[in-house]
Amino acid sequence: MNETPIYKSKRSARNLWQEYRIYRDRLELQSWITLRTFVVSVQAIRGIELRPPLFRRKGMTWGLKLDPADLFRHVLLTRTSGLMKRIAFTPDDPEQFVAVASSVVPDGRAGGRDG
Repeated sequence: MNETPIYKSKRSARNLWQEYRIYRDRLELQSWITLRTFVVSVQAIRGIELRPPLFRRKGMTWGLKLDPADLFRHVLLTRTSGLMKRIAFTPDDPEQFVAVASSVVPDGRAGGRDG
């Protein structure tokens, strides 16, 4: 495994000082709430998209939230397997996170959607 991330989000109050990293072969999503780091291989990603904050759409994002994602523009990751297939989180720059993730996820399963 390549141990140098190609993208690493900055810690902030908005993401509860957690860190989200993209490597060529996986995404690592640190979570203080669940006391673990989720490691998702790029082959296990069904989709990754931008989502607007709750006040700009009807309804909340369903799935595991690693931070107060519904309050901010955030990323929704959909996995092919696992107990929680939908994971929402707020990197420091959601647009950049999705763009970089799109470059490593095969078959164009990552996309922009925002709404």
